[in-house]
Parts: sequence; C-alpha cells; structure tokens
Amino acid sequence: MRRAALAVALLALVAAPVARASEDHPTSLEVQHELYCDDCQTTLDDASSVSYTPAAIHLINQMIGKGYKKSQIKQTIARKYYGHLRALPARPEGDRPTLADLEGEIMCPVCDTTLDQSSSPAARQIEALISARIAAGDSKQEIKDLLVAQYGPKILAAPPKKGFDLLAWLLPIALLLGGAIVLGALAWRWSHTREPGPPTAPLSPALERRVDEELARFDEG
Repeated sequence: MRRAALAVALLALVAAPVARASEDHPTSLEVQHELYCDDCQTTLDDASSVSYTPAAIHLINQMIGKGYKKSQIKQTIARKYYGHLRALPARPEGDRPTLADLEGEIMCPVCDTTLDQSSSPAARQIEALISARIAAGDSKQEIKDLLVAQYGPKILAAPPKKGFDLLAWLLPIALLLGGAIVLGALAWRWSHTREPGPPTAPLSPALERRVDEELARFDEG
C-alpha cells in the first residue's frame, strides 16, 4: 500500500509540471482541441473551414505569440465567437477524444462499414451524437458504452472479447481447428488402408516337391 501511494505521489509530481507547461505555453492545437465548434459539431482542430474558423485560429496563434495563457485564449475566443465557439474544460493530455478517433471504430448500422467510410444519414446522426458527447466532456470509452447501450455490441468495429462476444470470436476458430483435425485423421486412415498386406509365407519343402512333381507329370502328359 505504501509503495502504491508513493507511486501515485510521484506520478502527480511528474504530471503537475506538464499541466502547468501546457497552460502557460500552449500550442495552437492544444487550444483548438479545447474549443468546441457548435456549427461543425466537433472541436475546432477537427472543424471544417467555415467562415470564422480560420480567423479564430489566426487569433489563437497571435495570442500564443504574445504569451497569453491557454485559459485566457479560450475565454477570449469564446467571447468573440459567442454562439459559434465555446470553451471546453481542460482535460489530461490524450484523455479527450476527437470525432476522427472514433469514426474508424464505430460501425454504421445501415452500411455495415465504419463511420469514416459511410455517407448515410444514420452515420451522420451517430457522428452528431459522438460530437455532442465529446463537447460534454465524455471519454472515448464512455461514448462507446453509450453507443453500445443504444445500438448493441455490433455498433463497435471490434466487439469486446468477453462473454457471448468472446464465444462469437472463438467459435469460428474452433470450428476450423476441429475440421482440420478431422480431415487429418481421415487422411491418415485412408493412407493406412491402402498399404500392402503382409507377405505370403513361403511353401514348405515337401509341398514344393509335390507341386514340382505335379507340374512334371502335367508336362509329360
């Protein structure tokens, strides 16, 4: 227990300077990742180029160049583009998913392809839901859990390998292995049935003389 507590404390000490560096000296993408575009239904770094997004990104870069902190830049952008862009709470690096992160891992229930390969209305509806949950601060796993609850495990491109889903993944493999074993056994049995039988025992000397005498008598006659 004491070792675990010490490990947690050390991790906290390491993470704190990283978080402070991200706040004091943010990158443009870090700021864009924490600004949500209501018109595009995704974060600014994944948003399409609508009328104001290039100007917003330009302003972000200017403020970074002038030494503004990340929270100050987010507040300024959210006020300037009120109704279009809003600030999201800061989360640990890599904890906030993007729509692009999930599009390749979620299936379209109509097309049987991943969302990034589908253009169906159903796919667009699911993408809108994902974007809304990203804006609400959900993690990737939380969004997947929500989609599974609404659409079932088949909504995931790779269903969780547990319970019945594990059986669905293992059953085809087991059938293939079983079939290979049966075929191998049949081939072995077939090859052995075609082997020649044991050689015939040689004639005894007495029987061989008798056969010779009979053949000689037959020739004389």
